Amino acid sequence: MRKKTPLIKDLPEEIQCTSCLLPMQYQTKIQDKFLWQCFKCGKKYFVFKNHDNYVIEATWSPPK
Repeated sequence: MRKKTPLIKDLPEEIQCTSCLLPMQYQTKIQDKFLWQCFKCGKKYFVFKNHDNYVIEATWSPPK
């Protein structure tokens, strides 16, 4: 999944989860990727810059 998305300094305070439509929360930066996670469904977005494009990798994990 590739989308053009601004990094953390340009993002709004929240990103909406595409599965449950609740706000995702910024967690941390892991290996130059910004981690956003939905605490209801467990979906994670890793946002990073590749050349001039922003890339989003979506993964799943158990909800907290």
